[in-house]
Amino acid sequence: MAAATIQTSDPDLGALLQAYNDVTERLKESHDVLTQEVYRLRNQLKEKDRELQRRERLAALGQMAAGVAHEIRNPLGGIRLFASVLERDLSELPKQKEIARKIGEGVVTVEAIVRDILAFAGGAEPKLEHVSFCEVLDRVGVLVESRAKLEGVTVVINEPADDAMLVCDPRLIDRALSNLVFNAIEAAGNGGHVWIRQGRVALGDELIAVAVEDDGCGIDPAHVQRIFNPFYTTKDSGTGLGLAIVHGIVEAHGGHVRVKPRVGGGSLFQLALPIAQIEGSLQEVVTRVA
Repeated sequence: MAAATIQTSDPDLGALLQAYNDVTERLKESHDVLTQEVYRLRNQLKEKDRELQRRERLAALGQMAAGVAHEIRNPLGGIRLFASVLERDLSELPKQKEIARKIGEGVVTVEAIVRDILAFAGGAEPKLEHVSFCEVLDRVGVLVESRAKLEGVTVVINEPADDAMLVCDPRLIDRALSNLVFNAIEAAGNGGHVWIRQGRVALGDELIAVAVEDDGCGIDPAHVQRIFNPFYTTKDSGTGLGLAIVHGIVEAHGGHVRVKPRVGGGSLFQLALPIAQIEGSLQEVVTRVA
C-alpha cells in the first residue's frame, strides 16, 4: 500500500514527515512479511516435531517387533523341517501327507510375515551409490510385469529423456518402488491402469519426485493419516507392513513419501528421493502394456 502524501506549509517539516511515513509503511510491510514467515516456520517446526515423535515411537515398536520376530524365527525352522520329513514319510498315506504339506505352507506364510517384520525393524543404514534412475525403472518394470499381466493391468512407465542419477541404496529403493507398484496394480484391478512418472520436487533440485498412480477406487480420507502406520491395513489379508517399510526406506534416504487422491480418480503416491544431478527435460519414452 502506498504511503499517503503529507501536505504542510513548511517544506522541510513536510519532507521529514513524509520520510517518517514512508519508513513506517515499509516497517509495517516488513513486519507483515516476518509475521507470515514466523507462522510458516512455526508450522514447519510442529511438523518436524511430529515426525520426530513418530520416528521415536516407530523405533521403539521396531525393536520390540524385531525381538519377537527373532524368537519366532528359530522354532519355525524346526517346524518346517519336521513338516517336510512327515510329508516324505507319509507318501503312502495321501490324506496325512496333505496335512503335512499344509503345515509346511503355513510355516512359509509365517516366515514371510517374520521377514516383513524384520525388514520394518531393520533400521540398517542404506549403502548409498550413484544409481541411474532409468535402471531402477527397468528393474522395477521386470519385477512387476508378471503380476500386471496376471491382474490384467496396463502399466505405463514415463522415463526421462536424459537420465537422472539417484543417490540411494538400489536394493532398498527397488523394494520400496515395487511395493508401491504392486499396491497400485491391486488397487487398479482388471482393466485398470498404473503410471510411474518422474518430476521435480518444489523443495529444490536436491530431490526428485517419483509418482506411482492408479485409477482404482482411491483411498478413504479417513485412512490417509494412518496408512503408513505399521500393522495398519484395510485388506482382508496382509500384515499392514508394506507401506510402513516403504516409508522407512524413503526416510532413511533423507526423502519422504506422500499420498493424495489422483485427479480423475484413484490414488497417487509420491516418493521424493535425493539425486546427484538432473540433466535435460522429461519425456515419455517407454509405454509398457502388461
